[in-house]
Amino acid sequence: MLILKKSPGFFLVIILILTFLLRVIFLGTIPNGFFTDEASNAYDAYSILHTLKDQYGEFLPWYFKSANDYREGLYMYLMVPFIKIFGLNPFGARITSAVIGTLTVFIVYHLAKEIFNQKIGLLSALFLAILPWHIHFSRVTFRAILVPCLFCLSLFLFFKSFKQPKWLIVSSALFAISIYTYNSARVFIPLFMVGLAIIYWEHLWKNKYYTVWGFIAFSILFIPQLIYQLSPEGMARANTVGIQTDFNKIISDYFSYFNPDFLFFRGDPSPRHKINNMGGLYAFQIPLLLLGLLLLIKEKTSSKWMLYWWLVLYPIPAAFISPDSAVRTLVGTPLFAIISGYAVGEMTDFFKGIWKQIITFLLIAVMFANLVIYCQRYVFEYPRWHTDVWLSTLGETISYADKTSYECITYSSNVYGTYAYILIPFFTKMPPSQYHQYGVDIVESKLDMGRWKIQDINNIEELNTNCLYLLSGDPDANKPKGKDGEILESKGYKEKFIYSIKNINDVEFYRLVEIEKKT
Repeated sequence: MLILKKSPGFFLVIILILTFLLRVIFLGTIPNGFFTDEASNAYDAYSILHTLKDQYGEFLPWYFKSANDYREGLYMYLMVPFIKIFGLNPFGARITSAVIGTLTVFIVYHLAKEIFNQKIGLLSALFLAILPWHIHFSRVTFRAILVPCLFCLSLFLFFKSFKQPKWLIVSSALFAISIYTYNSARVFIPLFMVGLAIIYWEHLWKNKYYTVWGFIAFSILFIPQLIYQLSPEGMARANTVGIQTDFNKIISDYFSYFNPDFLFFRGDPSPRHKINNMGGLYAFQIPLLLLGLLLLIKEKTSSKWMLYWWLVLYPIPAAFISPDSAVRTLVGTPLFAIISGYAVGEMTDFFKGIWKQIITFLLIAVMFANLVIYCQRYVFEYPRWHTDVWLSTLGETISYADKTSYECITYSSNVYGTYAYILIPFFTKMPPSQYHQYGVDIVESKLDMGRWKIQDINNIEELNTNCLYLLSGDPDANKPKGKDGEILESKGYKEKFIYSIKNINDVEFYRLVEIEKKT
């Protein structure tokens, strides 16, 4: 590890290049498909870019109504320049997360360097760069990726304040801005700051002038968010997912986030949040994390209590909702990287001579082997696994249908429910000014978009035979026409096949057809 000390700048550049490549290669096609949340965030950014209004016609909102879950708007505003450069497409939408993920690795290097030393800073950055948990969420258009980025930047500036107290004001303001990133940050950030104030009260008291102004800066930015958070709109998402009140269930769910099965072996049960049969961390990190937590005890600085506090708090927002959620606990990824980096740094310092070289070589070999295995599974296996959850080929089907000359296109709600409405303006690149005129609102079931209509065909007595129909398929070979085909049969219609795309597994999930009455 001596070479890290001699050329830290060179190795940091190598780590950042590796970080970016892991997050940007095949970005438009892996994950295989494009989910509704991604499309909603991207189309909001596209709408802001062209009209300064969100998809509902609201002028530069702080919170975006989206599918009635009122999302924090910071991520959408950050997407705007990338949508401008790369266009409204999966790559143009996802590149924002890839850049944020890469920037987070850079920030974690500086944070761990400030807490420990440069070598541990580089090792921590390397661990975060290759962490499956962080890589995955740096490749999808989920705003949660902003939480670890802004939180670590706020924490880094807090540590900078030990040398220059004026950074307390900037750090406090950034902590408040971090709350405008994702739901879980609303709980985690304030609780973390309480612990931070207790751990470092002497520093804050000694620099009380900057502490007071930092508190004022935080309050100015935090109080409007708190007021909104307590409003019906601010509580919309919480009411949708349901906040648990059973104390025993909350405790049980809390400890699920320390379960090795969740962390290292199986991960989040949602196929959108991890690849098959892998946790967010590598199994070889188990001894490193245990060693790191034990070695921290000997540290004489207060930083160890800050890291322990971070570990205690990271599952709390998620525990009130559900167990095993990788997206709600993303703020823990830098912590696991820092502890792993600290353990490796301490371990290599302990050994001398030939043993130091052997241990270093073994660690590099294990890390490289695990990364290669992960990349192989992510690139070759993951695209074939649960293609339905990413709505693989649906976007291409919508794009094809939009280029036809049919006067109306009926999108069956059986394809993926009505919440897939946002895929239509995204993949047709519908001008936002035109989209606003339709007054689309999923809450009020207003889903007509000119020639595009989202309908439950089972509830329509007479179907329009002049329309093109986008219907659901069925991977079951015994029911190739799926539920929509059965509904049409029962209503006395027959199909004329027009177009479909089979996915990577040679399965047809969606198809375009004409219909006519049976004679």
